[in-house]
Amino acid sequence: LPLAMALLLACLLWVGCARRNLTTPELYATYCARCHGERGEGKADSLTLYPRLNLLTSPMVLRGDRAAVRQRIREGYGPMPGFKRRLEPPEIERLVDFTFQLGRNPKERP
Repeated sequence: LPLAMALLLACLLWVGCARRNLTTPELYATYCARCHGERGEGKADSLTLYPRLNLLTSPMVLRGDRAAVRQRIREGYGPMPGFKRRLEPPEIERLVDFTFQLGRNPKERP
């Protein structure tokens, strides 16, 4: 039994560490694209009910409000879950940056 517990702990630690190696686009694909779409356009079947799923037309994104986007990712809002327990602060910051890059021509991205 102690060996099984040790193996389980090792597996959980490995999975946690493996997740930490995701690139920013992979983080977005894993945590955001399901609702916000691959390019931030929002999922068509949900836009009528939740128009702010479209990050390309989101007021907080359009006005460049990093603090609001950061808080929304951390805390969630309405049907959107918060990710403060799943993502580290640097990962959240990378997603904030990525959110503002959506909709830009790839040549315009930093």
